[in-house]
Amino acid sequence: MDALRLGPIVLPWAPLLLVLGYAVAVWVAGLAQKAGRGNAEPLLLWLLLAALVVARAVFVLRHAADYPGVLSMIDIRDRGFNAWAGWAAAVAAVGWFAWRRPALRLSLPLSTGAGAAVMLAGLGLLSLTQPPRPPLPDLTLQTLQGKPVALAGLRGHPVVVNLWATWCPPCRRELPMLIQAAKQPTGARIVLVNEGEAASRVAAYLARERLGQPEILLDPDSRLLSAYRSPGLPTTLFIGADGRVKQLHIGELSAATLQQGIAALRR
Repeated sequence: MDALRLGPIVLPWAPLLLVLGYAVAVWVAGLAQKAGRGNAEPLLLWLLLAALVVARAVFVLRHAADYPGVLSMIDIRDRGFNAWAGWAAAVAAVGWFAWRRPALRLSLPLSTGAGAAVMLAGLGLLSLTQPPRPPLPDLTLQTLQGKPVALAGLRGHPVVVNLWATWCPPCRRELPMLIQAAKQPTGARIVLVNEGEAASRVAAYLARERLGQPEILLDPDSRLLSAYRSPGLPTTLFIGADGRVKQLHIGELSAATLQQGIAALRR
């Protein structure tokens, strides 16, 4: 499963593992301090924040054209980070502080290394235990106008399938961006699939929000949501030309993270 569901709350695993890794680093730093190896704990939070800031800044710089303003650049709900930049910044910072503070030359690398090992091990375990995602199923959905559309017809080229609902706040926030992106030559077809709602409700919402008449497919029984065992909405499937899901993104997208996912389909 790509996220942990606690009632109505859906939490992606990566941030949870980051918190767990930080907690382990603090614990190991405490043990090192008791052993007379210096107190590295005050630096750990600053190192974590610095790594996250660098990872976000590098991602934003690479996708600056996809962010309309400064507020969107600092809105991390899209989870747009450059992991390599963040890890590099953390390693460089640990090396610098260990060099500048001889008392921490053992405790700081030991505590940060333990935290990093726990996080990477957790990510690896999730990857190994993740069941294979099925290819795009042979379902026939309908448009708002009642026209049948076979999902099998989407195979043969990259496609992005966004699962959404009108009652879902992050779905409503990202929908205008997705509708606009679907009209542009992004390199992949973007298909918006409403989960579990009637055509009249969806049409009324689009009219009320003045979103025009985008191509919306209806999945009234939420069969796609069940097929991919998604814990919540919005869920976005990045599907290769072979019909197989290359990436599953749970939560809100930005134009930048959408383009990042599409670029990965072309590799």
